[in-house]
Amino acid sequence: MNRFKNYLTMIMLLLFYLVSDLFCAADAAEVLAGIDRYRIVSGSFRMSLRIRDFDDTRLKEEAFFKGFFYGDDRSLLICERGKNRGMKVLMKGDDMWINLSGSRRALRITPMQRLMGEASNGDVAKLSFSRDYNATILEADGDLLKLELQAKNSKATYQRILLYATKGSYRPVRAEFFLLSGKHFKTAYYQEGALADGREVIFKIRIEDKLNARRFTLMEFLGFSPDKIPEKYFNVVYLPQIETE
Repeated sequence: MNRFKNYLTMIMLLLFYLVSDLFCAADAAEVLAGIDRYRIVSGSFRMSLRIRDFDDTRLKEEAFFKGFFYGDDRSLLICERGKNRGMKVLMKGDDMWINLSGSRRALRITPMQRLMGEASNGDVAKLSFSRDYNATILEADGDLLKLELQAKNSKATYQRILLYATKGSYRPVRAEFFLLSGKHFKTAYYQEGALADGREVIFKIRIEDKLNARRFTLMEFLGFSPDKIPEKYFNVVYLPQIETE
């Protein structure tokens, strides 16, 4: 009888931990979806973006982009002003390409490759964490929640992120990005928000190089507008023709 009771107790404890893990995973997914609401305006929209790269207080480079987004898996960035004027970066699903001005070919790239300064292709082209990462809530510290994000596949921009957000509203505060080696190499600070699509959306992000404290990049989303984006804009074959329209 005692052996049966011990066995039953073990089964109950196992079920308790399994159910607890399921609830934690659901809660973490809910928090991550809430964080994404500060990064995605609507199902289909266009935006303007300015990126400035600094070395201490010295402006090293500045560029302006227009972006076209559809859902959480398609985006197109076009450089309108800057040394790479005419450059286009396309994301479709888990794949990314770049097309340089004057080139008739698009080349495959990775989300982690640098777009400009400390900003990678994925930092700008990918606006949804939920699509690429599984989240776990590590702790609640004061007014902040700390989440660990693990990539769902090798094509995510980063394989591990520590993400901090406010309790209740789930507004992102900062994200710490790690290399495969485990080294913390840069941090993004979500600094300012503005109303768009009837709610607050983050429009200013500061990305700091943890390996060189003097280097940082500012990304500013200057305007959002819901719009129907032509499907051909997300066709890699059509990519070299867009600038001629």
